[in-house]
Amino acid sequence: MKQTRSISSLLLIFILFSCTQKKQETAVVQQDIPVILQEHPDKALFTKLTDGAGFISLFNGTDLSGWYTFTEKGGVNNDVEKEFQVEDGVLHFNGEPMGYLSTNDSYKDYYLRVVFRWGEKKYPPRLDDPRDSGILYHFPEDAENKIWPLSIECQVQENDCGDYFLVGGATADSPNGTGGRFIRTANYENPNPEWNTIEVICLDDKSEHYVNGHLVNQAYNLSVCEGKILLQLEGAEIFYKSVELLPLK
Repeated sequence: MKQTRSISSLLLIFILFSCTQKKQETAVVQQDIPVILQEHPDKALFTKLTDGAGFISLFNGTDLSGWYTFTEKGGVNNDVEKEFQVEDGVLHFNGEPMGYLSTNDSYKDYYLRVVFRWGEKKYPPRLDDPRDSGILYHFPEDAENKIWPLSIECQVQENDCGDYFLVGGATADSPNGTGGRFIRTANYENPNPEWNTIEVICLDDKSEHYVNGHLVNQAYNLSVCEGKILLQLEGAEIFYKSVELLPLK
């Protein structure tokens, strides 16, 4: 009888320990899912989150693997002036010519998180303008590399982060404007040189722009819904610390 009680006690301890471990593991998974996705009204559509899909680090912190460069002067992968560098685990865009860093691969239905901060340098013809860059997405694989290619832009510009620009003939609708630009609802950018987090949700023919955790813009009926992702070089020094993507469907 005594032995039976001991075995029962051990079983009870094992069950309690297993339940505790399961709760802890669940909590860790929840922490890995961004808050804006956990609280999103359409989260039931994010099927890959329930499958345990993880983040894809598009920038590895070491080199430009998975990306190619394009400049107005040099074209594809001819960055003779070395404007795109990796320094101390961070992407450093020097800022002088017009161009971009583009992923080799195409993506659809995802959550994108990009962390950036401004540098000090500015170059003509924008010496007196706000520092400017941008995250362009849904750049079709068969579209021409040029300044600027067919895509949807999440504006990265001093005091204008989160605006939409419809680039290269792209079209969309938004409650925040008409034509080729939709203005963000508020300015949540941190002052230079603090880091800022831009989050973009793309799902079917819709997308949303978030700045430092705040929803600032949205659009629907996007004419392009899949493609490469590019980071602009547009006359201002800028640093990109991380570029991460989470598949949603």
